[in-house]
Amino acid sequence: MKNDDVPTRSDMTPADLLEPVLSLMESNGEAALLRLDELVLDYPSDPRLPFMRGSVLAGLERYDEARVAMQTAVDLAPDFAIARFQLGFLILTSGDPTGAHAVLAPLLNLPAEHPLRLFVEGLGAMVAGRFDEAVTRLQAGIERNTELPPLNRNMAILIQEILNRPSEHGGQEEVESGAHFLLKQYSFKDTRH
Repeated sequence: MKNDDVPTRSDMTPADLLEPVLSLMESNGEAALLRLDELVLDYPSDPRLPFMRGSVLAGLERYDEARVAMQTAVDLAPDFAIARFQLGFLILTSGDPTGAHAVLAPLLNLPAEHPLRLFVEGLGAMVAGRFDEAVTRLQAGIERNTELPPLNRNMAILIQEILNRPSEHGGQEEVESGAHFLLKQYSFKDTRH
């Protein structure tokens, strides 16, 4: 992934204003939210700001607000791949695989070896109960993702949940409940988006 995943326009927040917010996001989520709210007033067309808000809100376990913020980022920039992925993943971990698929499907148009595409394919395989394929695709995504290490950690946690799951010997209903169980287990982990 390259920084060209983010649209470049003259109304984007300058880097010197974003850097302090990135530091705050690591140390003080509430303070980061306040600063992001101020920046949104000055740069309402910058999709990175609602994406960052959504990430902070998800880290604070304010998932409904996080979804709204990330949806705003995707609405502002439909090709903002990481925002689309995080929105879809948040929807998926909230128990809505159909809604997640609708958000994530455009990422399947990325090049075959793009990490986000591999992650989406892995998530789709997991939801379908194809757990070996899910692990393979998620691991391939991790190997190719050099730009967003926190995402690799999140996918590694999910792989562990898949590998630690009870074996499935039932029908499709049990597979779906198994995938839902894995997502619920994952959503209770301490993760940052």
